[in-house]
Amino acid sequence: METSLRFGGDQKQLRLHAKESFFLDKSFLLQIHGKLNTHTGATSGVAQLKRKFLPGVLTSLDVGAKFDTELREFTYDIQGKKSLPITENGLLSLDVKGGFNFNPRLKVGKARGIVELSYKIFNFTEEQDLRLKVGYDPFEQKPYFQIRENNWTLNADVNGSWNVIYDL
Repeated sequence: METSLRFGGDQKQLRLHAKESFFLDKSFLLQIHGKLNTHTGATSGVAQLKRKFLPGVLTSLDVGAKFDTELREFTYDIQGKKSLPITENGLLSLDVKGGFNFNPRLKVGKARGIVELSYKIFNFTEEQDLRLKVGYDPFEQKPYFQIRENNWTLNADVNGSWNVIYDL
């Protein structure tokens, strides 16, 4: 189980996040996400059933359905990712991610996508690896960046939004 503490500048509340993945076979995956707001005590979660497609062509292509307990609704989702190495060792890459989420109750869909440049630095210090990402979200029309060091992640965008994640 993956667990983390998450704090966002917009909500100013600490959340405990847990995620577990269950492989039903080589192409089906059930993923459960749970959140506990440490300020209010409110809990929420998401259950997703995904099927993986085309592992040889794309880095990943997932199609599935999810249920969000906070919104109390099912949605259908498709998401894909293609990672294009720029250097021979693969430490510098261009990643293209996209997806579409459809809410059948509202009959509304929402597209999403990003293009990002990712650079990994192994042994930045003796016991520290570092990953730097700079990206652009064309749907929200905003650039962003991420700095990840072993267990710590800082995400920020040009609008001043930010969050910090600590993986337990």
